[in-house]
Amino acid sequence: MLFSSAGLGADPLGQPFSPGEEIFYKVRWQRINAGSCSIKVLPLARVGNLPAFHFQLTVKSNEFVDKIHKIRDVMEGFVLTDFSGSLLYKHTATGKEKKEVRVEFFLEKKQAVYSNFGDTRDPVEISENTFDPVSSFYRMRTLDFDVDKSLIFPVSDGKKTFLQRGEVVKKEKITTPLGPFDTFLLVPSAANLSGVFEKSKNPRIRIWVSADERRIPVRIQVKVVVGSIIFDLASFKPGT
Repeated sequence: MLFSSAGLGADPLGQPFSPGEEIFYKVRWQRINAGSCSIKVLPLARVGNLPAFHFQLTVKSNEFVDKIHKIRDVMEGFVLTDFSGSLLYKHTATGKEKKEVRVEFFLEKKQAVYSNFGDTRDPVEISENTFDPVSSFYRMRTLDFDVDKSLIFPVSDGKKTFLQRGEVVKKEKITTPLGPFDTFLLVPSAANLSGVFEKSKNPRIRIWVSADERRIPVRIQVKVVVGSIIFDLASFKPGT
């Protein structure tokens, strides 16, 4: 069963998330506590003259992992409130790796322009309804996992544009630090993802999403060249 791409609402209040929502994860690398991750829906913003959802993902390694590979990453996605595509993506890294990435999505030109520390690349072509890497996480949460329809939606990080595919494998009950959850197990394709995924042989992502109207990702497991990394839900604050 593939993800459904149908049924996106134009009313932001009709989405399974709203401004003020905060999700926090404990991060494990193999069996070692490795750090923390937060994903937030910030107050609605404007990009140019257009109203937008504003999402923020923050990843921080702990003192132990800092000695091996310090991670201090903040990624932001801005997507039209009718969820028809992204407007802006930002990625700042101040750990071992340094980044100050900005990707602007020019919808009329159907182009995305990437820059890092002001060094701008040539535009890449995008299609309608293209999402940035952070907003695609929320695009996933708008889906109806009970519907057996195909999902193929375009994603761009400003360097390349690709069609993100995935599969809903089954319903499964799992236990997290917050207790048991009935979930859908999703397996997105990692074939076109950048960074450590490109350096890994047969990388894999699995996401367990709560089987309720909020569709909270309660566990995320990533298998890459450095091993298995697990994000377990530690706390959840609903939006207003």
